Amino acid sequence: MAILCAVDFSSPSALALTAASRIASTFKQPLTILTVADPLLAAAEQMQSGTDAIAVLTGALAEFVDETLGAGASTAHHLLVTAGDPSSQILDRAEALGADLVVLATQGASGVAKFVFGSVAERVLRTSHRPVLVVPPAVADGPMRTLGAMQEVLAPIDFHEHAEADARLAHRVARASHARLRLLHVIGGGDATRWTVLRQSIATQFEEYLGGSRARQEESARAALERLSESLGGTPGPTLEVVEGPAAEQIAKVAERADVDLIVLGLRGEPGLLGARVGAVAYRVLCASPVAVLAVPHEARGRALPFLD
Repeated sequence: MAILCAVDFSSPSALALTAASRIASTFKQPLTILTVADPLLAAAEQMQSGTDAIAVLTGALAEFVDETLGAGASTAHHLLVTAGDPSSQILDRAEALGADLVVLATQGASGVAKFVFGSVAERVLRTSHRPVLVVPPAVADGPMRTLGAMQEVLAPIDFHEHAEADARLAHRVARASHARLRLLHVIGGGDATRWTVLRQSIATQFEEYLGGSRARQEESARAALERLSESLGGTPGPTLEVVEGPAAEQIAKVAERADVDLIVLGLRGEPGLLGARVGAVAYRVLCASPVAVLAVPHEARGRALPFLD
């Protein structure tokens, strides 16, 4: 299992690096730390000052790694500096390394090097064929438990043709960390004031009707989750939960309330607002999540990976 962590010298990417280092240590796997320079800015810097931007970044990357992980840490890992489009470079290097996991932050900003692009997590997720662990800045506000050392894993489940595969994927991740598994289904909810344009008597009828409909939806969803839970086997079984509201916001709320360490999302190869890999809800989960999100493309779910078995 090779791990690739992309950094841009920002505080969020320091969190991603910390997570990647812990995972590499837990599973005793090599870690490559990558930063990507903007080729135009790097060339301009060389022309203006005669300074080799790649050489400057190589030294800065070693300093960043030592500051983040401790003195001497830069010599224990493979450091890599390239120039080009960040998302393309991350994907190309992951392919060249045969990386089993890519780790990066959800947002970032240029640090000591003005040549560095910001966050590219969404673009990487669009086309990655490898699992991607995305670490949000909110992780800094609490304990960061990583793969191999977690307590609670959350799996949002939508009832589509890959629902069972999604549940099994999360089950494997939780089992590898000896963590509890929570299966969550979110029933889409709307604005409570949406019927105010109607006469009160009609609005009340609509609310009563929808209330009954929601009750039936919740009952059906819970029954479906119970069937999924039974198919996974093992004891104790996962915690089952059904909530109502905007999906991404509710997933984030449950993650915070239940002291979740990781959200596991199975990415489907279906057209979405943000491209073939990342749907609108998936990307909003990444933006709203208070914990790390492990996004696994459909074709990577069956691979034998240490953190999945």
